[in-house]
Amino acid sequence: MRLLNTKTLRVQEFLTEIPLYAILSHTWEAEEVTFQDIQNIATLAATCNERPVTFDDVKAFLPTAQLKKGYTKVVQACVRARNSAFDWIWIDSCCINKESSAELSEAINSMYQYYEDAVVCYVYLFDVSGMLHPKNSESNFKKSKWFKRGWTLQELLAPEFISFFDKDWTKIGTRWSLRDLISLVTTIPIDVLEGRSIDEYSVAQKMSWAAHRKTTRPEDQAYCLMGIFGVSMSPIYGEGGDKAFMRLQQEIIRVSDDRSIFAWISEGQQWDRGLLARSPSEFRYSGRVQASNTGSTLGNNPSSYSFNNNGLHIHLPLKPSDFDSNVFLASLHCQTNDGSYMSVCLRRTTDGYYVRKSPSTVVLQPAPPPLDHVRELTVREKPTLRRSRFRLPGAGKNVVSLLPSAQHFVCSRLPPPSISTEFSVEFETPDADWTDLTYEFPSKSEAFTLGFTGWGYSLQIGDKRVDSIDMSSAADYMLGPLPNSCFVSVCLEMRGDEKQVFEIGYLSPEDSRSEGVATTVRPDLDFLVPSKFESYGSEEEHQSWGSFRCINVPQSDFLVLKYIEREKWWCSETEREGDSETERRDKRKGRGIEQGGPPTFYVAVGSHQSLPWTHITFNGKSTDDVRADIQSMKEDLYGQTSGTATINHSKLRVQIGPATVLNQATHQLRFDWVKDESDAVDEEEMKRSRKRIRID
Repeated sequence: MRLLNTKTLRVQEFLTEIPLYAILSHTWEAEEVTFQDIQNIATLAATCNERPVTFDDVKAFLPTAQLKKGYTKVVQACVRARNSAFDWIWIDSCCINKESSAELSEAINSMYQYYEDAVVCYVYLFDVSGMLHPKNSESNFKKSKWFKRGWTLQELLAPEFISFFDKDWTKIGTRWSLRDLISLVTTIPIDVLEGRSIDEYSVAQKMSWAAHRKTTRPEDQAYCLMGIFGVSMSPIYGEGGDKAFMRLQQEIIRVSDDRSIFAWISEGQQWDRGLLARSPSEFRYSGRVQASNTGSTLGNNPSSYSFNNNGLHIHLPLKPSDFDSNVFLASLHCQTNDGSYMSVCLRRTTDGYYVRKSPSTVVLQPAPPPLDHVRELTVREKPTLRRSRFRLPGAGKNVVSLLPSAQHFVCSRLPPPSISTEFSVEFETPDADWTDLTYEFPSKSEAFTLGFTGWGYSLQIGDKRVDSIDMSSAADYMLGPLPNSCFVSVCLEMRGDEKQVFEIGYLSPEDSRSEGVATTVRPDLDFLVPSKFESYGSEEEHQSWGSFRCINVPQSDFLVLKYIEREKWWCSETEREGDSETERRDKRKGRGIEQGGPPTFYVAVGSHQSLPWTHITFNGKSTDDVRADIQSMKEDLYGQTSGTATINHSKLRVQIGPATVLNQATHQLRFDWVKDESDAVDEEEMKRSRKRIRID
């Protein structure tokens, strides 16, 4: 690999004994510095007697047409790395000679490893301002283009330490300190951002992380995922995005028998397909799909599968359909996070092969499939294991530095011997003994203590130790509340030498950057709710999937849905087409149905601490009135997953259950009429009564 010297801006190639280096992650904009440009700048560096090249030097030396905006980004990245004792940095725009197809292919296949081996990754967000804290609701951090690009996904996952910088190269946080917010933006579980191996997650889950990301070239949607799945293949630009993604899945199948790779849904396309997806976007709802149990078997059959020139060879439990002898429900032998079992529809063709029917639907069922009708499969291969991540040696030397926001603190107790500058303390920690540094206001009204030992570090406020972190973990951030409602933060900054820098920051209510800062960011909940719903009075009769729509319920809030029964009733044995209007009215009265217009009921759906709750009522003159009533009693409704309401001697029940198809929602509302013990209406007649309901 080539590395850029942070002092001379010269590029040097390393084949073995690669030195410690930082790495830059960014989104490509206009006028990026290329490998050829950096070669010209290196020529300039030789004329500057090895001193750092300045922007003015480049302007004087290079023609105006070659003076690119991207040069400032390269220089700032080098300055940041050089200040952290790194002599070398890798920047994709100028360390890869894209004029060489062989070198480009090697870099694409090795890029995940480049980021994984780096000591620290600098993420430059050109479209983010650090004036507001990233967790502030007004911050543009969540809207950054960096979260929407395909190549930056592996750059978020591969490095062990990541620091984020705004457009002015001001540090705004680390992956650890912003992990809950990043998880919310990317749908990547917090465990992954805390260092859990991505190999522990299903193929479908990892695909879902890339579902909403875009690449400039369609083939790159597949190429940018190779490192995440631990596979390699030659990039062939011009083959098209669908074909490249098909090749990627075939490579994944060679090293994995995780059947979640088939847990996708097409974007509205209903014609027959195979079992492989066309793009990562078809996995957009697969984030809760778990890996299949590769160590188990399907009855007496192995669970592995393979792909050859005839197609995909696999064993699947098949359940014949009731409406077509050539259509089957095939279980994928994997589950969602809530325990639902996943199945797809397969149709047998006249030549004996199978195709996937209705590819826009994955059926979720509560029970495992029977294994009495399983078909054929081939040999299995063990997955390739990743090697452990690089660890920086010599973790005993520490530097504690006060950021500008915390420079009003005074270190009142220093460990002897110490080397002190105006705002920093440097010392070496013994392997076993604790070394404490106490910082406090000059008035001594607020204080905190940092504790260090050979295996970890901690933050203590008063008599309470608020956080303690093991050196072997990927943790790099601590946040502790002070008694005055402010916060003190300690962030670990990785360096190229054997020292670790602990940066102390202070967040106060007066500091605009800390407004709206939340220590935990919870995701909103998505529900499937009836829009056109039929209730038959029997829990055994099913509802139509097409009659549901998805709604989003903000965290710690609720929505009120207004439903109105249709005035027309479906004809039944007790109300026939030949009945007069008087006979119809008499029969309706006999069932307890009054003629004062269609009854209206309201259903509230809410969330509290990521748990859903619901409530139903027939009382209320308007949606606003109902919302006001529920607002006053919502704390009593937390955790309530079902409710009933009675009207006209009939009782309507609403329940929250798991979704029955794979899509955005994880919860689904279900309505059914239940018998009211005080109702004298005949139960069989109520069962035959059909009502149609629509949502306003």
